[in-house]
Amino acid sequence: MNHQKSKTAFTLVEVLVVIVILSIMGAMVTTAVSGVTTTAKQSRTKTIISIVDSVLAEHYANLKYRQLPVEIPDMFTDVNDGAGEVGLEVLAGEAARVRLMMIRDLQRMEIPDRLSDITTAPSAMYAATNQVLIDNSDNVINTRDQKNQRRIMDVTWFSPFATYQNGFDTDNIPSRLAAYRNRMPAGLFSTPESTKRALANQGAECLYLIMATSFVGGSPALEAIPAANIGDTDNDGLQEILDGWGNPLGFIRWPIGYADPELSIDKTIPDEFDLFRSDYAYTMVPGSISSTAGAYDVYTGSNYRNNKTIKPWSMRPLVFSAGPDGGYGITTDPIKRTGELFDDYNYQAKDWWWATNTEFYGQELPKRNEAPWTLQIPSKRPFPDPYLRVFVSSNLNNGQFAGRLPGQLLLTAAAANEVTDNINNYQLQVSPR
Repeated sequence: MNHQKSKTAFTLVEVLVVIVILSIMGAMVTTAVSGVTTTAKQSRTKTIISIVDSVLAEHYANLKYRQLPVEIPDMFTDVNDGAGEVGLEVLAGEAARVRLMMIRDLQRMEIPDRLSDITTAPSAMYAATNQVLIDNSDNVINTRDQKNQRRIMDVTWFSPFATYQNGFDTDNIPSRLAAYRNRMPAGLFSTPESTKRALANQGAECLYLIMATSFVGGSPALEAIPAANIGDTDNDGLQEILDGWGNPLGFIRWPIGYADPELSIDKTIPDEFDLFRSDYAYTMVPGSISSTAGAYDVYTGSNYRNNKTIKPWSMRPLVFSAGPDGGYGITTDPIKRTGELFDDYNYQAKDWWWATNTEFYGQELPKRNEAPWTLQIPSKRPFPDPYLRVFVSSNLNNGQFAGRLPGQLLLTAAAANEVTDNINNYQLQVSPR
């Protein structure tokens, strides 16, 4: 008589089948949870960028109607030249040009995207004036149409010597700039190592300073940012605005090199701060170095010198997250045609000052350094230029710009892939949350 043994254990095949099933189920759960987590981080990032973008937009709007502490020589400012009474007048177009320079400099100081915007002093401002002569018979001799008789006079506004390192004078700089400087930790630039750390995430640090000194609906703007998205990832003492993945946000105030895949930029719309078309691009001498730079289309890599000129267009700040991969893919700093990165780029750097000649100031340029006017105008001077025309003209290669401008792809093999998952405020404008 045969007796069958009872089956009291699992076979190896059965155990393996169960393990495979559990692994599949675990992977499904992990994938689902990961997807939900990624979506949540993307949603939080979009919300943070939207909040920051609204604050920046308000600052930009306020600058359009800003009253400026400007003193420009008027029609009867007496100048003693030893040959009778001489008055000076500033034409309306020149007054608009000076105001445009000041508004751009205020953008640099009050909406900073790099620490050098905060540490450097306000730009020195000058205006072209026309002589008003009064002869012995008390007849007024007008020189408005005599461009060779024009003179440059300094314009009184904020102090061009009030740098952060020199112990700034809060009475001679914008109050918002003073508020930023008050929040800078001591010893930030005391050593090369501390300076390097400070420059690492300066865009996100500037965003923090802007949010910390702004209000929305009567409440501090910073309160709208979750506490978990404020941190100091580089340990330099400056707080940063972080995205949903804990990475510092990127920030470019004047993103002239941005490729604009969302088609949200229309370069035919003139600069909204230049209502009277007073930028020097409208008076540049045709065929000059500066007009070549001004005609360059940084988006397509083309030089339009021979068919059309691209005039200054309306720009707005670019706020962006690196996305899930943590790679930004674009440069926030200019890159020379040699590949040298300006991670400490300064809009006030003397290398990129505008030459005071007709190529960069147009045919309206008055004479310099002539007696009896004792003011000695330098051969170059700082000019807050969002379009970096001096930088472009200095890095041409056979008439083509060979470097990189803020917003353009980095010169790395991975840049094109890194930028694909970026999240920015331009996207939110085209496709709202």
